[in-house]
Amino acid sequence: MEYHINPIRSSNISIFCVAICWTVLSDYYGFSYSLFFLYLIGAAGIASSIRFKFEIQEDHLVYQVFLFKKSFIKREIYPDQVKQLEFIRAGWAKKAAILYVHTGRNIRLAVLEPSEAYEHLMEFAEGHDISIAKTDEYLILEKKQKYKSS
Repeated sequence: MEYHINPIRSSNISIFCVAICWTVLSDYYGFSYSLFFLYLIGAAGIASSIRFKFEIQEDHLVYQVFLFKKSFIKREIYPDQVKQLEFIRAGWAKKAAILYVHTGRNIRLAVLEPSEAYEHLMEFAEGHDISIAKTDEYLILEKKQKYKSS
């Protein structure tokens, strides 16, 4: 199954980076409205072209980051590489998961679309004997969803 990730933090980080870079550029080149708009359009173009994809295969997981529809990060994760799968809450009422791996950086899967991805991820973890942890806040989200569906 293929899922898309809607990154929550990327907008906050990109606004911060734009502000810092603009401060450095304006100190170096001087203040110019045309340079500011050119920089702003370039930063917005790059920020809007970043996409994340997460795939659940039978025997492994695939995490990809795309820039202008070209994959520049592709990571295949096999069950023996995963220490733990932790389900957490992201934001006010969104689900998220963190894949803790033995080597490399952990992978944060925030706001997978469609939301059934978390159930498929849990089935994958149970099928491959991966340790699963759920925070109290995540359990509250699950209870709320059960009440809404019934």
